[in-house]
Amino acid sequence: MSVTIKDIAAALGISATTVSRALKDDVRISKEVRDRVTKLARKMGYRPNLAAKSLVSNRTDAIGFLVDNLSWSFFSELAECVQNAAERHGYSVLIYSSQKSAEREKAGVESFLSRGIDALLIYATEAKENESLYQEWARFDIPVLFFNHFNHMDVNCVTTDDYEGARKAMRHLMELGHRNIGYIGSKEDSSIKRQRLAAYRDALAETEFGSGSDDSWVALEEDDPLYGYRVAKRWFAGSGDKPTAILAQNDMLAFGVCRAIAELGMRVPDDVSVVGYDDLDTCQSLHPPLTTVKIPLKRLADSAMNFLIEQINAGNGKPDDEVRLKTTFSPNLVIRQSTGPVKP
Repeated sequence: MSVTIKDIAAALGISATTVSRALKDDVRISKEVRDRVTKLARKMGYRPNLAAKSLVSNRTDAIGFLVDNLSWSFFSELAECVQNAAERHGYSVLIYSSQKSAEREKAGVESFLSRGIDALLIYATEAKENESLYQEWARFDIPVLFFNHFNHMDVNCVTTDDYEGARKAMRHLMELGHRNIGYIGSKEDSSIKRQRLAAYRDALAETEFGSGSDDSWVALEEDDPLYGYRVAKRWFAGSGDKPTAILAQNDMLAFGVCRAIAELGMRVPDDVSVVGYDDLDTCQSLHPPLTTVKIPLKRLADSAMNFLIEQINAGNGKPDDEVRLKTTFSPNLVIRQSTGPVKP
């Protein structure tokens, strides 16, 4: 049988109200009493009844986080940052992976709502069939925020400037003398892909060099972490001109590129410079360590959680239609050993 506040009160010979306040670290209760209550509660194995608490407060102290695909390391690292940010506010996080499925995305939202979450955080699939739903979800009676580039929609967003990040990567490669630069990205039509690819094309178009400005070295046919490996094998195993550098849409694709180059008996960056995007923890373990664009995951998570908690506490589950959060953080280029000057 579970231990209750009344059990602790009876054991200490004090009121249940005093125990309740002591467990909340209420300053109206002396430190000596708070310490005695906390020590005994721990010894007796007391656990707060969250279900009963939610009935009284009409809150579950839980945030729902709908994520695109947890099998990709980027989303796993982001989920951890979201969890840490929520816990600092005394909230827990329920996580649901849509696995890039529009149907699963809808099912995830319904699952969260049935559990009475206090707020909803979404990294959407951006599936065309769900576009109208995103604006409907933004009008729920609980705070809702997206990590996507939905600036054209009437929704709350916290994102990074992916165009600026890719421009920084391209500027770095061009300063090293590279002009034949390849780009390997995904097949899916996402706002992230559009911004990063546009930055790549614009950078090449603005120079008198850049034979890649006609998309000679652009690969966007598949949505697979090993796609970068297969493309690099095809490009560098064949005859004819080859890119001297490659910008990958994400780190996972860049890892595959580096593997392919090594298997072909070439070296990074002596033969090919490689730049990724995201700055996953694994980038520093790669040989050589990967130059990449760092997305500030902690800042994204902290900003998102601060906004949601403020909305919850203010009772603004359904915010004013004229007031929306649109926050964009600037990513930084982290230069490591996978990039170097082009060979003469």
